Amino acid sequence: MMTLIPIPTSIRLKRSKKKTKKARPVKTPKNPEVRYRKHLESLVKRLKGDVNANIIPILRQFESEYVNDGYARTLEEAFDNLRKSYIGINVQAKTVANAFTSSADNANKQRFYSAIEGALGVDLSTVVQNEGLEDILIATTRENVGLIKSIPDEYFKKIESLVFSSTVQGNTAGSMIKQIQHIGKVTSKRAKLIARDQSSKLNSALSQQRQQNLGVEEYVWRTAKDDRVRETHRSKNGKTFRWDDPPKDTGHPGQDIQCRCVAQPIIKL
Repeated sequence: MMTLIPIPTSIRLKRSKKKTKKARPVKTPKNPEVRYRKHLESLVKRLKGDVNANIIPILRQFESEYVNDGYARTLEEAFDNLRKSYIGINVQAKTVANAFTSSADNANKQRFYSAIEGALGVDLSTVVQNEGLEDILIATTRENVGLIKSIPDEYFKKIESLVFSSTVQGNTAGSMIKQIQHIGKVTSKRAKLIARDQSSKLNSALSQQRQQNLGVEEYVWRTAKDDRVRETHRSKNGKTFRWDDPPKDTGHPGQDIQCRCVAQPIIKL
């Protein structure tokens, strides 16, 4: 639960004849996403480099002996050694995930209370003592640790499956290398997707909790207003929804995969 310190009597809300006010919606901050994406891209670059250095030379060396037992054992040993070199990925994943959630939380907090101050004339950042966001941050960190660890796991699994099935079929080293490069491109795209999608989801969860902490029950759905907005999201733009009744087809803004929509809080005075 959010905890407040006593509000100084000098603080007054902006006078208004309206019964409600709308604060600016908090858009997903770019800096945490960019830093997170760069970490993941660096990991993928390292994976590609390791495969190029340790797997591809074996494919070229044994191209005429793919059915040879010695080739299979050599390849198995190479993949085992690669996986062992990433045993410490858990520590790195925790560091990166913690940095990401902490940075995103700080950015969301600054933007949220700035928007509230702009709407009400009250600087609540000096009033709020404990926002009760620990569960969200811990859960998001754990989820992202799992996602980061899954990148090398899935990458090696796909390449190993490709290599062994291709050699049985008698494919050339050149054709396998091209497919390995394609797997690398797909992995790079997935890393970018993780950073972008997790940033939106975390921003959505933090915005929702901070709004509900202040008693906000409703919000106006706002899209990014470009040609990338899906129809299921575009149709909700400008409409009012309740936090306790999320749309069944999309969830709240930012919850759907790669959703860039945001929730504009409706504050009842």
